[in-house]
Order: sequence, then structure tokens, then C-alpha cells
Amino acid sequence: MPLKMLIKSSPFPKHKLMPMPLRIKNISGHLKNKEQTMQRLVDAVGAIIKHKGYKGLGLNAIAKEAGVSKILIHRYFGGVDQLVEAYVLKNDYWIAKTKEVSSEASGNTDRETLKKLISDLLKGHFEYFYTHEEMRSIILWEITEKTDLLNSISHVREEVGKLLLEKSELLFKDGKKSLKGVTALMVSAIYYMVLHAKKNESTICGIDVNSVEGQEEILRTIEQIVDWTFDEK
Repeated sequence: MPLKMLIKSSPFPKHKLMPMPLRIKNISGHLKNKEQTMQRLVDAVGAIIKHKGYKGLGLNAIAKEAGVSKILIHRYFGGVDQLVEAYVLKNDYWIAKTKEVSSEASGNTDRETLKKLISDLLKGHFEYFYTHEEMRSIILWEITEKTDLLNSISHVREEVGKLLLEKSELLFKDGKKSLKGVTALMVSAIYYMVLHAKKNESTICGIDVNSVEGQEEILRTIEQIVDWTFDEK
């Protein structure tokens, strides 16, 4: 039988390949849907922390808040802990901003530029922590419980911050002042001061952190402390 007739009379159905542009479009759409779902899951973590606190986090609760199957949490993140870590790494001011500042300070940065960078970083940290309830809940969680997840988050924060501090410490070789020590005290003070003001609505040393005047006084003081630290006298 001639080849043409053999093909024509074949009992097997003919399969048509999907046109290349259509296949690319489908793949692109799938990736976009995946990204959107991952973002919904990350946003769901923030919503739960804000309204129910970190104790409200759980596989079923997050999936319900995001409106997706809980299977996708494991598929896209590996589990709840990894999802929560992804949320924190994306929203933690100290991690995100310090990376940016470290990049700016990576060259031959002079003393005045570094001083301004660190001053702006600490003032921004105060303002961000005061206005973001979710991050206040995360810090409360960190200081009240010890878990592998929280240790991992704290470690990342430390490693990122070290990049900038090591660059700046070159200016403090004489050992008269410790930028690391000053920064540690100020970051800790900001955490405590804001948490205290938000939880108890009370003053600290007569300063009302919940008032505009009190916040402005704290910001001025942060700048004064950084100025003193970088002063070569």
C-alpha cells in the first residue's frame, strides 16, 4: 500500500501540537498565577498577625485567609515556617533597609556620608516600627518564644546588619567609641519604647511617644546620639 494511503487509513487519531506562542502564553499565565498565589499567602500571614497575633498562624488559618488550598503552602514554600519567614524577610525594615544602605556604603564612603546613612536608618526604623503593627507582633514573638524559625530570622537580620557596621567600624579603630554598641542600644530602645507606648499608652521619662511632639523629640535625639558617636573628639 502506498505510504500516503497508509497514513490516511491509519486508525490512530491525529494529534496536533499546540502552536508555540500559545504554549508560551500558557506557561507565562501559570507562572503569573503562581506568583499571585504566593503573594496572597504572604499577605495572609500579615493579615492574621495584625488581627489575631502570631498565635493565630496555622496551616488551615493561612490557607483560609488567602482563599487557596493548604497544599499550595507546602508546594510553594515548603511549610508554614518557611512562609512566615518569607513574610518577615520581605517586611522587616531592618533587613530590607540595611541591604539598601549597605549597598550605598559599599564604596569609599566618607565619615559624614556614613553618619547620615546610619542616622537615617535608625530614624526610619523608629518610624516604621511605630506604624507597623505586624512587625511589633513579630518582635514580641521573638522575645517571648525560642524557635528555629525565629532564630533563623534573627540570624538573617544580624548578618545583613553586620555588613554596614563592619564598614563603619573602620572609622572607630581607636576603640574610644563603639558604633556596634551604640546601635545595639538604640535599636533595643526603639523596640522597647514603641512596644511600651503602644501597649500601655504611657509616657517614658515624661515623653509621650504616641504624640507628634514626643516622636519628633525621639528623632532629634537619635540624630544627636549618632552625631556624638561619629564626632572625632
